[in-house]
Formats: sequence, structure tokens, C-alpha cells
Amino acid sequence: MNAAEPIRRGAGGRPPLARKGDIEERLLDAATRLFLELGFEGTSCDQVAQEARAGKASIYARYANKTALLTAVIEYKLGRLLKDAAPATADAPLRERLLGAADAVVGQLLQPDAVALLRLIVAEAPRLQSGATGAARILDRIGERHIAMAIAARPAGTNAQAAGDVAGAAAPAAALVDRVLAPALLRALLGAEPATLRQAAHAALPTAVDTLIGSGLLDGWE
Repeated sequence: MNAAEPIRRGAGGRPPLARKGDIEERLLDAATRLFLELGFEGTSCDQVAQEARAGKASIYARYANKTALLTAVIEYKLGRLLKDAAPATADAPLRERLLGAADAVVGQLLQPDAVALLRLIVAEAPRLQSGATGAARILDRIGERHIAMAIAARPAGTNAQAAGDVAGAAAPAAALVDRVLAPALLRALLGAEPATLRQAAHAALPTAVDTLIGSGLLDGWE
């Protein structure tokens, strides 16, 4: 912790509530940088505390061990990848909704930082066999749900499928991710340049969306 900027304490010697979120964000940002740069084995909780300008006790007050901290980092970063993506407009045609959502997913997930995070997840997969970070949950967080929300974003009562039924839209969303995003992510993890892959994926989206619509998987969602 920087001596020039001490954390003011509340009652009982604890940081005031206004600072708790700030400390947690600093810890997660610091842990992200170190895990991505040094890997899990090369990163210590002492290093995270020093990088975050926080006490080591701040880490163990929130995370039971380094694996729990890594899990929190993954949840934190995955949750932020698409947080700024605009939600689909319910009145827009299905094709437009799909193109907009898939374009946002491709744009965010094929950024170098996102690829580095996914590479870390793959490398540490044996440590992360839990409900919070299992493969299905990660796939859900990295794009399928955003696309499913776009499919389901329609005025209620207009079609056979219920508006807002995100779970019901999961299958066609997964099909689009499998067709466009998954192959590009695999190539990125193997070392291909993310910018080139991103450009190719963007170019492939219209055909992929038209193929998905023509397959019948989206019948009733128009």
C-alpha cells in the first residue's frame, strides 16, 4: 500500500464501505495483469497485494486461496467483456438483431486481451473444474448469452416463441458461435493474429446469419 495514500479506516479498523469496492477492483485488476503476464504459478498473492497497493489481508478476506482469486479474475473479466455492448432493439428485424449482437461478440472476443484471458483459462483448466468456471459457463459468458438475448428481444405476443425467453434462444445462439467465433478463437489461441481473425469473422457474419436463419433453428423468432 502506498504510504502517501493510506486507506482511511471506518469503525473497527475496517475500510469504509465506499472504499471496499475500490479495493476489490484494484485487487482484481492487479491479479489480472499478473496472471496474464506471469501465469498462475509465477504469480503470488504478495505480488498481487503490492501491485494493487493493498494489504495481503485484503486478499484473504475475499478469496480463500490463489485459485479462488483466479476464479474471481475470470468471472470479473468475462463479465466486463460485453458490458458496453448495446442491447438489441426489440423492434428490429431478426437478421439485424443477430448481426448486431454477433458483431459485438466478435469485436470484443477477438481482442488481444480477451484472447490472452482465454489462453489463461485453457492453461489452468484442471484447476477450474467448478460450476463457476466450467466450459459451459465460460461459453455462455463469452457470447452465447448476448446473442440469445438479441434473438429473444422482441415485442411480447408477436410470435410463437415468448419474447425474452433467453434460455429458449440458446440453441441457435450456440450454433452461430460455433460457426463463426469458435473457429476464430481456436486459431487465435494457436497464435494467429487476432486483428486478422477479427476482420475475417466480421466478413463471414452475414453469410453465417443467413445460413442460420435458413436452417429452421430460428423459426418462430422473427
